[in-house]
Amino acid sequence: MSISQDQLVRITILIRKQDSISHEDFHTYWSTSHPKIWLSVPIVREKIVKYSQFHVDHKFKEGMEGKLPFAGYDGGAEMWARSVEDLMSVFTNEEYLKIVMPDEQMFLKREEAVMMVGYDVPRWVDGKDV
Repeated sequence: MSISQDQLVRITILIRKQDSISHEDFHTYWSTSHPKIWLSVPIVREKIVKYSQFHVDHKFKEGMEGKLPFAGYDGGAEMWARSVEDLMSVFTNEEYLKIVMPDEQMFLKREEAVMMVGYDVPRWVDGKDV
């Protein structure tokens, strides 16, 4: 399946925190300080339509250990753009590489991040088939 012109492209990046910081410090920094740095790069505001973070609830995860299989990640970042080219232009941008990457390396393990790129296909919204 190819992406139609009216679909947004989504990238989901699963991330792990640096071992040197606590879960609480990771989630606090990532949710408050990092977005300011990320959004300070002009190409991000130009090319990214939506940016969202998914924070793992570690207390819930620990309480369910052995009952459900959990992925070994601390969170996920999701970004939507109008095209794969727009997404890639952000991640290869000189300012992004100079400003955002060093910040990320302070709190997450970039080398262990995994990505999925594709598009959403809603099937159920607000109690209705779509």
